[in-house]
Amino acid sequence: MLAAIEPKPLRVLVVDDDSDTVDTTAILLRLIGYKVETALNGRDALTRASTFQPQVVLLDLAMPAMDGYETAREFQRLGSPPVLIAVTGYANTHSRRVAAEAGFDLCLVKPIEPGIYEELPRLVEQSGRLRDEHARLNRLRPALKSLAIAHLQTAHTMLYVAGTTENESTKACGLAKTRRICDRLAVWIKRYPYLRDLRDDLEDLMRQLPDA
Repeated sequence: MLAAIEPKPLRVLVVDDDSDTVDTTAILLRLIGYKVETALNGRDALTRASTFQPQVVLLDLAMPAMDGYETAREFQRLGSPPVLIAVTGYANTHSRRVAAEAGFDLCLVKPIEPGIYEELPRLVEQSGRLRDEHARLNRLRPALKSLAIAHLQTAHTMLYVAGTTENESTKACGLAKTRRICDRLAVWIKRYPYLRDLRDDLEDLMRQLPDA
């Protein structure tokens, strides 16, 4: 009977310019069973990551010289970046939004409850699924853009037909279809940033629609 293979410990890189915070966090993570490396600045973190290959990086945002945002952007340039967790003293929406734009997968607010660290393996797994879904959506981006453009062209055609026909039934049907297409496109443009260059064309089309 084959012996069960023990899972390898999670590799975690702790980055903070406060040496006491780094040491305390590293001790706690090692007690949980993780393999831990530390760094006191962003540049050192990138250097250590090249050999340590962390699966998770706990990254303080407010560091001198190279802050957490810039460090995260550098990690994103790696072929397969680790899960990036921002550690900050600010819980406001702006900080979370900027962190997400820099490439962070998660934002934790100080002081961090020790029990959260035990959830890191689950967060890594969850992040992997989210990244796979994001990659899938990116592959679909050209097709959705083409579909949105085709919808716009169809809506323009339907509006033209509705405006030139003398048949009231055909006119009503054309206007109803145009409105449905416009409503659908408005949702898409709000949901997918890469469709926002179609917004002006859509708004121009909607202004031409008579009141329902």
